[in-house]
Amino acid sequence: MTDIFEEVDESLRQDTVLTWWKRALPFLIVAGILVLVGVGGYEFMKWQRDQEIAKQSLVFDAALAALEKKDLQGAKTAFSQLAAGEGGFAALSNHMLAGIEKDLNSGKTAIQERLAAAAEQDKGVMGDVALLKLAYAKADTADLAEVEKTVAPLVAKGGYAGALARELVAAKALATGQVDRARTEYQALSFEIEAPQAMKVRVQQTLLTFPPLPAAAPAAPAPAAPVAPAQPPAQPGQ
Repeated sequence: MTDIFEEVDESLRQDTVLTWWKRALPFLIVAGILVLVGVGGYEFMKWQRDQEIAKQSLVFDAALAALEKKDLQGAKTAFSQLAAGEGGFAALSNHMLAGIEKDLNSGKTAIQERLAAAAEQDKGVMGDVALLKLAYAKADTADLAEVEKTVAPLVAKGGYAGALARELVAAKALATGQVDRARTEYQALSFEIEAPQAMKVRVQQTLLTFPPLPAAAPAAPAPAAPVAPAQPPAQPGQ
């Protein structure tokens, strides 16, 4: 009897496993298909990205070749194909186009548009440099408030680019006659740890040209306390 019970239990276990397997099999198949599709999709996207990078690289090389030949219009046409896209090639192409627009005497607006696009397309070093160049391009005609607004992201980020941005703000304040504001900015920069040494030398030299601060007026003497009137001497017998 014990053998029969064991056989029955084993048969039930096998039936249970088989039933579970039949129920789970469709889900396992679907999961496997999804994994294959995901891996295949990733590989296909990677292949597409590699193909696009290779294509952009050829266009960029052609633009550089045209630039070396002094063919500014040809270089501009080639760089413009990349400038409207995204990523490193787009930001770098807008950097190059800003220089080409300058060489073509296209005007400050065209140059500033290219630099603004480069700053928007890259949030790293290339974008920081583009933003700083944009601020310098605006500095001659823009007021101090606009220059400060342009470099505000760099100042907030700090570092080397942030120090250069603050130096530009100080120079603009000095150029517009806001001596106190310029002095404040230069003095702050002289203690800026992340500012390069060459900048600190420039800052110190600039501070030496500032007029001395007016001497503080001496404090007015405190009013004398009122003197109480003398009391008459007491009369005898009082």
